[in-house]
Amino acid sequence: MRQQHRRLVVTLSALALVGLSSFTAASAEPGRGAERLGKDAVPLTRTTLWSENFESVQTPTGFTHNAPRGWSIHNSDFTTGEARWAGWAFTNVRDWTWAVGTDQRHYFTRGHRTFAVVESQHQRLAERDRMTTALRSPEISVHKHDVVELRFDSHYRQGEAPQHAAVSVSFDGGSAQELSRYTADKFSSHEVLAVEVPDGARKATFSWSYNDSQNDWWWAVDNIEVAEPMGEVQGEPYAAVDVISDVQGAIEEYKSAVGQLNAMPDPAGAMVVNGDYVDLGTEELYDEFADAAQEVPHASGRTYYTIGNHEMYGPEGSETYIDRYLEFTGQENVWREEVVDGVPIILVNTEYYSDVDRGGVEPYVKISDEQLGWLDSRLEHWAKQGTPALVFNHQILPDTVSGSYSSWNQNDYYDLEAFAEVVGKYSNVVFFTSHTHMSLELEDWWGRYRADGTDNRLGFPVVNSGAITYNAVPNGGDHQGKRLEGEHSTGLRVKVFEDRVRVEAWDFVGGEMIKYVDLPTPARNRA
Repeated sequence: MRQQHRRLVVTLSALALVGLSSFTAASAEPGRGAERLGKDAVPLTRTTLWSENFESVQTPTGFTHNAPRGWSIHNSDFTTGEARWAGWAFTNVRDWTWAVGTDQRHYFTRGHRTFAVVESQHQRLAERDRMTTALRSPEISVHKHDVVELRFDSHYRQGEAPQHAAVSVSFDGGSAQELSRYTADKFSSHEVLAVEVPDGARKATFSWSYNDSQNDWWWAVDNIEVAEPMGEVQGEPYAAVDVISDVQGAIEEYKSAVGQLNAMPDPAGAMVVNGDYVDLGTEELYDEFADAAQEVPHASGRTYYTIGNHEMYGPEGSETYIDRYLEFTGQENVWREEVVDGVPIILVNTEYYSDVDRGGVEPYVKISDEQLGWLDSRLEHWAKQGTPALVFNHQILPDTVSGSYSSWNQNDYYDLEAFAEVVGKYSNVVFFTSHTHMSLELEDWWGRYRADGTDNRLGFPVVNSGAITYNAVPNGGDHQGKRLEGEHSTGLRVKVFEDRVRVEAWDFVGGEMIKYVDLPTPARNRA
């Protein structure tokens, strides 16, 4: 047993120390549970004790200070400023940015619908006033647990010192103890804080405090949960897949990346090249890439491809480029499923894009009813098996990963609603997208997609694959990113364990892993 008076130990979990996180199993609201995961979904392996996503909060004027039941807001004394932003408020990204402008607020790709916000810049306090405001949770039962994890999505922009922010915990009405402090920008991050529960403690209350501000910047928080830790991974992965994308003529970098993947001590059973392996869809460039792939083949002998926008660029037209892709891959259709050591790889592709008519402008992905029906049937099959499905498409889904906030990247699908109605139902999906070249160093290198109107309230994780040819970061504006100086070439390794999918982000220039994320998986059906 632990010592009666052992001090509270609060650290970033082992996952968080390397930039890791995972997604929730189900809401722990009374009477609500696995049925909220979707028609054919099964409970995930990690247990959520309590959660809050602020979706119950009504904002008839675009914002409110009326917190959900059991929550409270505590403001310091200040007498000036705008009432709308007087301490923590609840709003959404559209109403928030409509009222005060973007200034990178809309980079909060993890925020979904209603979330909590401190808007300091537009508080407009007089010089004599400073604001401290704390958002405090209800009491949460923790008495049966030695350690719990506090997980939440955060979007924080630092103001001028001494302004700072902090997350704290108190047990059974005792004094607050700081868990984490924020003194630098940290955009669209998934925070994971491990909290050791003192002997005899029964209830925990968490606080998010924005301190000593005077018309500084902002903090947004969403998707809060208290959960049992996943624990360390046990055993070896039963399947592994390498993922790269966006070669676009960087042939030597491509060969270097594949060579490094082949040399890994735990070889993958297949590789997916997630689009843009050529810069134009011409026969000459296909031949150039095919020569490189033959010179340095993936060690598994199994390489699969999706269609990027660059495969469809050029004057020859959509039909020619689709036929060239089918000939190159040996496929009959642009959609495909392959099973690697029991795990499905599902490729989803456009069936039409005319660069002649569109001049490189989105939307790029046009999917037929036939392909959607096939996709639905395959996802349903694997959901019933309790097996994670690795789904690949080059183009990105809105508000999921780095750069997906941009209006230029929110229109990649001709009919996003039809696509979302199918894939959005399934919680066993891990979706891989490319296209943006965004750096895997960014906090939102992975995120979640939630399709409103489906029973799958929690959605599914989406992961950015990086890029072989160059990497980028947001440029501070509303649209495009900016290319990073120097050499940058990145990709993924995906490892499937009994209880999780681990996605590793790799730097092929430095030859090292950047970080990884552990995503809980459904319990496998062994019948």
